[in-house]
Amino acid sequence: MKLVSAWTLRRATGTGIFAACAALLLWPVYAAISRTAEIPFEIALFVTAISGLSMLVITLADLLTTDRGSRLRPVRAFDIALGLILAALPAMALKGLTGW
Repeated sequence: MKLVSAWTLRRATGTGIFAACAALLLWPVYAAISRTAEIPFEIALFVTAISGLSMLVITLADLLTTDRGSRLRPVRAFDIALGLILAALPAMALKGLTGW
């Protein structure tokens, strides 16, 4: 099984939402004891951002290669919106934390 065919939109969405929930749970711990939870918090943010970016890439590839009907357009719009949220917000947080 190829890696590209194994990484689907459903897996990217699930991984992104799971990592975002983990980051939200680690955020108060990071605020209280920043040294202990810094690396897990940054990893959760990174996985969330990468999942959101991959959602955008997969959706864009699907829109460019496959002609979809009008019934699927709201679903693709949701995929784009969720991908942007999962990619942009954690990336901005990582930029603030790491300074890159």
